Amino acid sequence: MENKKFNILIAPNSFKECADSVEISEYMKTSLFRLLPDEIRNQINFDLKPISDGGDGFLQVAQRNFGLEFLHFDISYPHSVEKFFCPVAYSEETKTLYVESAEVLGIKLVPTEFRNPMQLSSKGMGDLLIHINDSVENSVLAIEKVVIGIGGTAINDLGLGMLQTVGWKFLDDDDNEVEPIPANFSRISGFEGEKIEVPFKIELIADVDNPLIGDQGASKVFSLQKGASEEEAEEMDQGFQEVLSVLGISEKKIDLLNGSGGGLTAAFELFFDVDIKYATDFIVDELKIHDTNNNNYDLVITGEGQLDYKSFMNKGAMLIVNEFAQKEIPIYLVCGQTEGDLPEVEMLRVIEVAEYFNSEEESIQKIDKGIDMACRRIGKDIIKLYSAKNSDKII
Repeated sequence: MENKKFNILIAPNSFKECADSVEISEYMKTSLFRLLPDEIRNQINFDLKPISDGGDGFLQVAQRNFGLEFLHFDISYPHSVEKFFCPVAYSEETKTLYVESAEVLGIKLVPTEFRNPMQLSSKGMGDLLIHINDSVENSVLAIEKVVIGIGGTAINDLGLGMLQTVGWKFLDDDDNEVEPIPANFSRISGFEGEKIEVPFKIELIADVDNPLIGDQGASKVFSLQKGASEEEAEEMDQGFQEVLSVLGISEKKIDLLNGSGGGLTAAFELFFDVDIKYATDFIVDELKIHDTNNNNYDLVITGEGQLDYKSFMNKGAMLIVNEFAQKEIPIYLVCGQTEGDLPEVEMLRVIEVAEYFNSEEESIQKIDKGIDMACRRIGKDIIKLYSAKNSDKII
């Protein structure tokens, strides 16, 4: 009797500043394919579905799934007046343009010495919106929808830099214009601007579902990993509240705003007509992370750069874990490093790549070797599970 096929889903998120999810999934498949014996290898179906929660790697995942053409527009860096060519991805068939905020405002764009969100601006997103708008109005591109993945940004400016670029002004007590970076938020006492209309629909893919302000908000949770001190994080959170008051936003409305992208999502919610789709819906519905062709998965592998409490805010790898946790399928989560308490999921096994190296820097530089070492552990279990499946044993 012919042996039963063994179905493996490989669906990692990107490892920030290291490798995108498409690369990580290929590393995993290549390592496992090489490590497994021939008689098992030939009976395994690898289903590669690299994911993105809207952050790093969003464009690569979209291109892989939707067959897109890459285009480039020149926009401003978050930390300087200099410009660079930012990639976007376009579908002529669906007239949809895909934007990754990490490619527009990402930490990877900002040199280490400038990584302080108190001084950084979202003006590059404003530049990009102007280019897209001009392309539509001048009939260069037929665009009916712009899908923006939100995540992996270096900024925490409430999207004010973006608003300034598209025509808004922020004023001090003497009606002088203020550069709207967080370091200047306390000086803002007035503004000139109104809701912005564009000739295309905007859909946001938010990487986290957290509030805009407060202890779980954008400043206090995420600005620390962007280079802010705890004192600066507190100052930015207070600055958000003061600016929102100047803008006339009610406390009830503020409580409903999303805190992803350093407040960028909130600016879109307030001053554009947008639809928000959370990463859960994008990954499960559009990337179709579920069993296909009536083949049940025997094992699931996911992963991301760092596993910590932020991962539980509906972020990438944990979405995969949650999707399959109730199906009694072994799940492996490969991560760069862990911080804090690990998730309590019965079928989940966490493998930390940093354990194989002497430093975080080395683990980043040698991510392919780290993935290979992790796959050695997974491969041993695959052999046991495959043998059990084909001998009707239960492990």
